[in-house]
Amino acid sequence: MAEETRRVPAFLSGPTTATAVLLPMRLYAGYWWLKLGLGKLSDGWLATDQQPLSEAIKGMHPPDWFAVTFIDAANENIYLFQWLIVLSELLFGAMMLAGAATRVAGVALAVMALIGFIAAGHDFGSWYIPMVLISLTLAVAAAGRYLGIDAILRARMVKVPLF
Repeated sequence: MAEETRRVPAFLSGPTTATAVLLPMRLYAGYWWLKLGLGKLSDGWLATDQQPLSEAIKGMHPPDWFAVTFIDAANENIYLFQWLIVLSELLFGAMMLAGAATRVAGVALAVMALIGFIAAGHDFGSWYIPMVLISLTLAVAAAGRYLGIDAILRARMVKVPLF
């Protein structure tokens, strides 16, 4: 009797064990950043009459070099920086959740977490350093190759850089 082979979709086959382990980490990081962006969106960060970024900056204790370069630039263009922060948290969090361009999203999220770590005055008791490490791990491993848009594009032989 001929053995019947079970057909496995191409985006689930192949070297997936390592990337399958990263799935919960990828979903957590994507959820975390998407939740941060949605929280800022609901707090009115994109309203023209409010400036919550300047209030958030007052509570931070960044190093002097960071305050001179980054914080002064943010204070001069508060509305632009508020848009950039909210949209990048929403965009890269959604990309990480969907498994789309996880290398790009991982590097961007690591940079954002590193900026937050420096702006908080090198607070080692915060979530910044673990999120930098998680994001860099997801970027290096291309974690979207398992149950993500990266895997679907790869299975269809679409040549997209950085996947």
